Amino acid sequence: MRFLSACAAALACVGSAASAESTGVEQFGAAMKVARWTGPMLASTAETLPQGHFYTEPYFFDVIVNGDHHPGSSGFYQYGLLDNLTVGVQPAFATDTNRLGRGVAIGDFKLLSQLRLTHFTPERRVPTIALVVNEVIPTGKFDRLGPRQEGHGSGAFATEVGVNVQHWFLLKNGRLLRTRLNVLQRFYRGTGVDGRSVYGTDAAFRGHARPGSRTTLIGAVEYSLTKEWVLALDVEADFNGPTRVAGQETSGGPIVRTRSPASRSIGFAPAVEYNWSPSTGALFGVWIVPKGHNAPASVTPAIAISKFW
Repeated sequence: MRFLSACAAALACVGSAASAESTGVEQFGAAMKVARWTGPMLASTAETLPQGHFYTEPYFFDVIVNGDHHPGSSGFYQYGLLDNLTVGVQPAFATDTNRLGRGVAIGDFKLLSQLRLTHFTPERRVPTIALVVNEVIPTGKFDRLGPRQEGHGSGAFATEVGVNVQHWFLLKNGRLLRTRLNVLQRFYRGTGVDGRSVYGTDAAFRGHARPGSRTTLIGAVEYSLTKEWVLALDVEADFNGPTRVAGQETSGGPIVRTRSPASRSIGFAPAVEYNWSPSTGALFGVWIVPKGHNAPASVTPAIAISKFW
């Protein structure tokens, strides 16, 4: 009898555990269906779009450095090529002389691709992980600049590789906490430089430049406050290698070689998301970067509109 009682008790425990697990899955699934998100200001998702669907998220911002304003626009325009493969483009635009109404300049564009390896579900709560391979296209003007003209590109092609991770947590109050981690490494190739440029050369210079490699680490957390409202926070660290420039004046003279120092900075971006439908939302945030090692301080207020098609 004791044996039978023990078996019955064990089966009851297994049944209770299975029931609790089933309830947890249902609660997690229900919370994920209700919550709406645009995503935080800086960190990218590890998810991919369903095949045949589009996603658009234009950004409008103003980079403020030492009191100078640098308004511009960027964003993400993506397409689900396969359920686990998303491709897209990230354009960049800015005012030509950092003043509104004085013309618009094109910055460097980035071609995007992301391959999803794992997928989080309420039943299988493993982090979503994706591999990222991007290519920077030097479409922005960077040399032969006028006396008051600002450069908005590097002039160099670059390949960017990395990993995006996303995970969800169901809190005791039934609301969701979503976290993201991005690790990116960018490798630049060299470019010719002619005249006044973003590399600090003057009008008579002719030569070439090679920007330093760039490492970016971004961590983000989002809290689903209500169905429509989300609080978000990003922390980003950037590490830039030294840039090398070599050349000489067109009138002759010795060859000049310079090597800019490496730089690093850490910034944070609090934001508020409002989603008025499951497919449309807006983000209001500000990216604050204190003065770093060979990097100036900056403040960048921004607004973004996201739309799933």
